[in-house]
Amino acid sequence: MKRFLVTIKEMLFNKIVRNILMLFLFLFSEELIVRLVTDIDKSWAIFRLILSSLIISLIWNLITCYLNKTIRRILNIIFAFIVSFYTLVEVGLYNYIGFYMGIGNSEQGLKTIDYISDFIKSLKPSYYILFIPFVIYLIYIIFIDKKLLKFEAVKRSKKVGAKKIIPAVSMVLLVVCFSYLYYVSLVIPFMQNKLQTEKNTSLFKLPENSNLSVSQFGVLMFGLTDLNSQIFNIESEDLIFENNKNNKEDKVTDYSRVIDDTSWQMLIDNEQNRELNNLNKYFISRNITPKNDHTGIFKDKNLIVILMESVNEIALKEEYFPTLSKIYNEGISFRNNYSPRNSCSTGNNEMTVMTSLFSINNSCTANRYKNNKYFEAIFNIFNNMGYKTTSYHSYTDQYYYRHTIHPNMGSTKFYGVKDLGMDYNPVYEEWPSDLVFFQTAMPYFINEDKFMVFMSTVTTHQTYNVPSEMGDKYLDLFKDTNYSTTTKRYLSKMTELDKALEYMLDELERNGKLEDTVIALFADHYPYGLTREQINTVLDYDVNIRQEVDRTPMVIYNASYGAEQITKYTSLLDLLPTLLNMFDADYDPRLYLGTDIMSSNVGRTVFSDGSWQDAVGFYKATSSKFTETNDEGNTYTNDELVSINQEISLRQKMSALAIQNNYFNYLEKGLEKYKVEKTTTEESE
Repeated sequence: MKRFLVTIKEMLFNKIVRNILMLFLFLFSEELIVRLVTDIDKSWAIFRLILSSLIISLIWNLITCYLNKTIRRILNIIFAFIVSFYTLVEVGLYNYIGFYMGIGNSEQGLKTIDYISDFIKSLKPSYYILFIPFVIYLIYIIFIDKKLLKFEAVKRSKKVGAKKIIPAVSMVLLVVCFSYLYYVSLVIPFMQNKLQTEKNTSLFKLPENSNLSVSQFGVLMFGLTDLNSQIFNIESEDLIFENNKNNKEDKVTDYSRVIDDTSWQMLIDNEQNRELNNLNKYFISRNITPKNDHTGIFKDKNLIVILMESVNEIALKEEYFPTLSKIYNEGISFRNNYSPRNSCSTGNNEMTVMTSLFSINNSCTANRYKNNKYFEAIFNIFNNMGYKTTSYHSYTDQYYYRHTIHPNMGSTKFYGVKDLGMDYNPVYEEWPSDLVFFQTAMPYFINEDKFMVFMSTVTTHQTYNVPSEMGDKYLDLFKDTNYSTTTKRYLSKMTELDKALEYMLDELERNGKLEDTVIALFADHYPYGLTREQINTVLDYDVNIRQEVDRTPMVIYNASYGAEQITKYTSLLDLLPTLLNMFDADYDPRLYLGTDIMSSNVGRTVFSDGSWQDAVGFYKATSSKFTETNDEGNTYTNDELVSINQEISLRQKMSALAIQNNYFNYLEKGLEKYKVEKTTTEESE
């Protein structure tokens, strides 16, 4: 026992061992605090955190241990501060936009600087605990380490001899050993979570799902694996599919939707590129959603699709916003709808509505793949039906490259704020008026015989914590409420959007177009500029539970159709296939990864990190927990949960592969080529 204590004492007075130990405790404490303030997996992930903290500590000390002591201390302090600051920012972003930020979406993340005051205010007080390990580590470096050095039994030699080399070799060997143990933790069966949506080996190689990556590897290892995947341009694993599914079976006879796959099958038979053919086989093997009793209810009517910036169910307060409440309560309203947050929710969710594809978690997909073309996008489908398609936004391309994106989706003309001749202020607090936007844009399409229009609003954009024209315009309407000034400014901005919708209805009616026009409204995300506590003061439910903060209004309105309430769980992914069915469009449901809400399919909201919710319960991907939320005692078995998770993961992966490969542009050209070849063959026969 005495010898053991002596050995421990000697180790503590060895500066290299001591520095490794203290840095390990600092890094591991940071990761544990992340788990304390966020609800993420705490099982075998803790073992990986121990190993990764040890590995990073060893590597850092291997780099710095033989430097001048002053330089070493300075570098240690800088390193520790960067780690603490980086961890705080990542946790803050997770709370703010629902995702940890990787290099692939850092461009959009840096734009958060425009709203730095809103971001700082959104940080929960508990997040600042992340700086406690830094303060302790700082005290150790500045005071304790200096005193302990005086008691070291052996003075450091200025020459590089055996006493210099042995510690370095030992650290290298330990790094190798711990790295091997880390690898074992990624592959050994009992250390895996069978409910997890993605294998840890795949996630480690390419951390596209940043939330899941942090839950399994920690913030620091996520950052390192993300950096590695970007430097070496690592792509998703190849997924193999066999085209052995008969889509013509099990269809309701009266509502059958028949699609000729001859050209597509010819493309598959002749395609040599394995990845493209895997995509072909995946999409052709998906179910063809049959028609239903909502098919064609809006055939030949006009369509206006409106993205409402930063709107949640606060906007349904009838006493404040009568027009939106009227549209919602008198239209086909989706009562359990969500707008899943992602790395750049406005642009990505706009893209999702236009294509019914998942965005890619580790990129600002709309911008990064702006040159992609989608023949199945909403504009192109309505172009094929003889509609005049146009799109509008009352701001510049500062955040999203809509002048490129929208035409590539098929919009015959996109009008930005400059094209519309509207005044705007480059200072982000002063967003243009949605009322002026509607007044300016509607003359461009109101006189068309058949129009399909996409409008993206902007007035309700943050920030709300500083005075602004729209934020202060209607403050008197809320002077008798006990809401914060920040909340009142949001309500003021929301009033301007409500008046814009009122103008739109009046203008459609004045031009005799109201009953012949369908209006589809959705929100890109909840108002980021409000804290959850501020939102809770207005809403009658707690947005802190499950994913209720992402609950948003979605409605399809036509003045002559009437009210209908849909309680299925839905998301923005489902809007396009639902509209296409209602307009009796000629489309292939297999190309859309959302579902026609009016079909017999189970309603299920899928969030960007693989979490999901339906009428039975809520599955949180980062903790691998399923919570029943119904009162009927229904639940899923583990096997059923695994099956649902695998199906969701597959859809998200194939969506990412399709976008990364510009697949739909390829598919359009391939189908056209073999359609011509098929026609030529038939004529020659």
